Amino acid sequence: MEKQKNRRGGGSARRKGNRAAMIAITFVVCLLFVVLLAKGVQLKQRIRANDETREQLEEQIKEEKTRTGEIEDLKEYMQTNEYIRQVAKNVLGLVEDGDIVFRESRD
Repeated sequence: MEKQKNRRGGGSARRKGNRAAMIAITFVVCLLFVVLLAKGVQLKQRIRANDETREQLEEQIKEEKTRTGEIEDLKEYMQTNEYIRQVAKNVLGLVEDGDIVFRESRD
């Protein structure tokens, strides 16, 4: 009979120990879950911010490609005789044969 009492009494202490261990494990698992959930939210926010930044950079790339095209067109135009004539007339004041020149009188 004493063996039966010891088994019952020892089992009760063992059950309390198991219960405490299970509660501790459950607490640790829940804590890990909360930490991982918080990190997941932070990562989603970073992803959104990076996506916005990427979209802005892609827009800037498009604008710069358009600008580069305009510069290339201007470069080609600057190598033509028409551009040279225009600069000669407007900047240097030169005239071509057959042009009529009007001058202001200095009265």
